Parts: sequence; C-alpha cells; structure tokens
Amino acid sequence: MKVWDRHAGREVELPTTVEPGRFEVLSPCVLNGHTSLEMGDILWGDGNVRCVLSADSSDRKFALPTTGSAGDSPNPLIDEAVGAVTDGLMAGELPSPIMPAQLEKHVDLLDIERLLSEILAAGHLQAISKKPRLDMRYDAEVLPVSRSRRLSQDALTTLASNSRDWSRRRITGIVPARLKSLVSEDEYAIYENVVFARLIDRVLGLLRARIHEVLQLLKKHEQAKQFSDAQHLDHRLRKEICSLWGQSFADNPEAGARAKNTHEVLTSLYGKVKQITYRGLYPRVPRTMNVPIALRNTNILRHDPHYRHLRPLWLLANSGASKEMQTPQQKFEVAKARGARYAAFIELLTRKALDASALLAWDNVSGSATFGPWEVLLRLEKGACLLELLDDQGDSVDRLTLVAGWRGRLSWAQQRDNYYVFFCHDSESMDDELGENSILHPLQFYAVERVRLAIEKWLLKQVLMRYPFTVSPIPGELQSTIIAAAGTKVQKAGYGVRFVGLLPPKIEADVEAIVQRSSANEATKRTIRTSLRLARLIGLCRVCGHQLPPSLFHGSDNGFKANCGECGSTWMLATTNGNARSEYRTEKLKRPFAEVGCRELTIILKAGSQF
Repeated sequence: MKVWDRHAGREVELPTTVEPGRFEVLSPCVLNGHTSLEMGDILWGDGNVRCVLSADSSDRKFALPTTGSAGDSPNPLIDEAVGAVTDGLMAGELPSPIMPAQLEKHVDLLDIERLLSEILAAGHLQAISKKPRLDMRYDAEVLPVSRSRRLSQDALTTLASNSRDWSRRRITGIVPARLKSLVSEDEYAIYENVVFARLIDRVLGLLRARIHEVLQLLKKHEQAKQFSDAQHLDHRLRKEICSLWGQSFADNPEAGARAKNTHEVLTSLYGKVKQITYRGLYPRVPRTMNVPIALRNTNILRHDPHYRHLRPLWLLANSGASKEMQTPQQKFEVAKARGARYAAFIELLTRKALDASALLAWDNVSGSATFGPWEVLLRLEKGACLLELLDDQGDSVDRLTLVAGWRGRLSWAQQRDNYYVFFCHDSESMDDELGENSILHPLQFYAVERVRLAIEKWLLKQVLMRYPFTVSPIPGELQSTIIAAAGTKVQKAGYGVRFVGLLPPKIEADVEAIVQRSSANEATKRTIRTSLRLARLIGLCRVCGHQLPPSLFHGSDNGFKANCGECGSTWMLATTNGNARSEYRTEKLKRPFAEVGCRELTIILKAGSQF
C-alpha cells in the first residue's frame, strides 16, 4: 500500500511496523474497522497493536513506545503545555511558546494530595497497616492427633478410607495416628484490605507522576533564573529568551519557589506511603487481587474509625479512570487532536521566528513579509507549515516545509535545508534542551531559535547561491551606462553586468532610473532590479538589522566579506572550484549554539545543486 512519508517527504510503501503520525494515506480506507480515513489524512494510532486498513491485505502493526502502553502520551505535561499555547493562538493571540502560564496550576497541591497529607498526619493508613481488620479462615489439613484441635466434617470418612492414618486397630475400633482437622489462619485478604492495598498502589503511581511533573517545572524555573544571570551567553540571546519567559510568568514571579515547596511536600508524601508497603498489611495482600472502581458499602468502610477514610481517598485517586477507558475510535481522535495542536504550535514558532528575524519585516496579520525582491508567504497544510518564496510576478522561487511530527528524533545535521521535521516527543526518552535532535516543545527555551535558524538559513541560501548577481544579456548601451554610474561595484560579464558589491543609495537610485529609461525589455529590467535588491540584501546584518555602508563590504567574483559596524558581526562567502562556503559569526572565534543561538551560521553551497 502506497502512502506519503511525512518524515522523508516522499511516497513510500507502508512498512510492516507503522509509526503513528508519520504517514498520510493516499486513498480512502478504514482503520481497524472503526475510523474512515480520506486521502491526505494522517494515520494515527488507536491504542491497538494491529494496524488493519481496508484497502490493504497485509498484516501490519503499530510501533509500540518504549515506555507506557500503545496510544499513551510519553509526557502528558508537554501535551498540556502545547494545548495551552495553541488555545491562545486559536483565540487570536500570539502567546509565548515557552512555558505557558497555565502550567502554574501544577505547582499547587491537588485535592487528593491535601487529603492524603491529612490522613497520613492523623495516622489512619499507618493504623490500618499495623492493626488491620481480619477474618478467620479454616483450612482442612491432616495432622497428628496431638496437634488436632477441631475436626473437619468428613474427618471420620477420611480416616476410614486411609489406613495410613491409623496408629493401631483394636477390637473396639481404630486408634488414629492422624486426623483431618481444621486449622485456623488469619485472613488478611478481605475486601476492605484489598481496597487498602490497591489504593496504596494507585496513590504511589499518582505521586510518582506528580513528582516528575513538578520536577520538570522546577528545573525549568531554575534554568530560567540561570539564563537571566548567565554572562557567557550572547546578550541578544539572553534578552530574547527572557522576554519570551517573561510573557508567561510576568504576573507570577514566585512560581519557582512554589514549585520547590510542592516538590518537597510530594517527595515527603511519597516516602511516607512507600514505607507502608514494606511491612504490615500491604505485603500480605496478594498483588493479583483487585476490586472494581465502584466500592461496596460495607460496614467496615462506613463505620471503622480508620477504614472510613479510604473511600474519599479512593474516589479522588480514581477520578480519572473514565478518561483512561476509551474506545479505539476515541483514542484515534485524541491522537489526531494532539497532532493538530502540535502543528499549530509549530506555526506559532514559525511566526515568532519570522517576527524576530532582522532579515525581513513580518506582518502577522497578512502572514507575509518582503525579503529583498521577493515575498515570503506563510501557508498551513495538514500537519505542516509551508513558507513560499514568490517573485514580483507571483511565481514560486522556492518552498520551505516545516513538518510537525509526533515522536522520534532526527539529528539537526541530517535535516534538509528546505524540509525540516520537528518532533513533540523524543523516541529515546532523552533530554534535548537545545533541540539538537529536532525535539521542540514549550518546555524548551531554544525552540524559537531553532526554527529561526532553519528559516534564515533557507532564505540566505537563496541569495548566496545567486552571488555574484549576473544579468546577461542586456543592451550594450545600458551595460556601459550602468558600469559608468556604479563604478567597481558592477563588473562587465560578457554581454551583461555582474553586481559584486553594495551601491550607495544615491547611485542605486541612479542605476534604477537608468534601467527604467532604457530600451531593454521588461523581463531584463525586472532582473536588474532584482539583482539590485539582492545586492542590498547581502549587506544587511542578520544579527542587528543594520544596513552596511559600501565601505564595510568587500566583494569580488569569488565571494565577499562584510563587517557590521554596529554589533561587530561578520559574514563572508568564499568560492572554490564551484563550491562555496558562507560563515556568519558574532566574534572572531566560533561559538556554540548554546551561547549564541541562531546568530552564528554556516552555509555550504555545492556546485550543481541547490539543496
């Protein structure tokens, strides 16, 4: 069955093991007999292992996650953060894509945690563990007469049929050596105690998840504080990240301290509950024994001074059970909605990156910007953002695709310059703070920097691959007039001209006027005007947005070198044997991405290829 591989950007045969969210179906079909898919729909998982499509007879299965069960989210906190960010985007806002303020509720204790703290403080769970309610169980067992205390109902029948249990036989009867007796044992696994043991399991699981959530938030707050004080970071990077952080937590600067306090309380609660599992009642209740979520109204659960506290705790601990019990179709729709929200998050990152870029003036209302002689348009497709570069005639120059994947990893070096795949969750459950493996989500500080780096690299490559900007052929009179007006910044190239440097604004205006008055056809005039705007564009500092004067830009046939007098950034292009290399630097020595973000860049241009 042929499908579209969103990660590879090409049509492929659907593999035996299907990664949820990676493929688009190319023909209508039905997934596992419950969900109809139209052409172009993304194939998400439905919680089942099998992946049966009506248009395909092959036996396929969904790829199972390394942790959790099929259909589960690897990190619900990330999904909630993505949802909070995109809700603001859908409401017409342009929220910060970093740490939405809605996550603040996770730093407060939940109802179940406050109730658990009160019950533990009162000693109810500890009392149940030490002195539980018991039942008496009688087991039938053949014992020596000296140990027999209570005979079973069929003791005489068993004795008469087993001569091995006789001591001797008299004329008056049999003298037994062993008798089938009833042995009393304490029965710990009564209904109420099973409720207690399974409640302990449930509470421990909830506390582990909550500690992990709060710890993530606490680390992010500490990391944000380190950013604000980090002197080794480029000041522009520090300002950008702190600005995005401030949009979310400007009204709540104490969220970090609250997260620390909550983490300490949760850790203490977890330790106290964990101690209960080591001794007393909990180890005596078999782990295989379970009870339904709906509890029975037994006298012990209603009236015992300790057991009666289990019911309210049980109800809070299992309040989310209905959400966990979903049909495969519901799980598919949930996964589809998560994917759509992440695609909206990638759109937000794209808008923020375009707005922050000094190379163009982005208009969020129209979704467009002017980049030299071209126009940049943002367009959304199912599960992806598209940036279209159009010339003055409306024809496409090139396209950048930003795919919103779901779970995976892809080294940044493996990304194509006009086709990027970003993931919400890491397939290897590893930290990717800098987005080096293309994992981008709201709990990362460098997400906008990564997308901005991808966009600016794509834009600049379109310019650099055309340097020097040659227009040929043109009328001989126009050629000589342009060269006479521009001087050394324009060279003769056969029957045309070659723009190798920056023109002063007055000379550039004179050249445009000369071109406009000339007898050249409109196509030639448009090409010359495009070359003039491209020549001006390579003199624009991508770090601070300052337009260089011609004296700070030195160009030739084999490349150029430029130095910004405002921020000290440098950039150059060197061509050797048809291959070109461009370097954008903030200082003389190369600095890592963690320190400068997207402000340093290397672009390789190979002969005979664009990307």
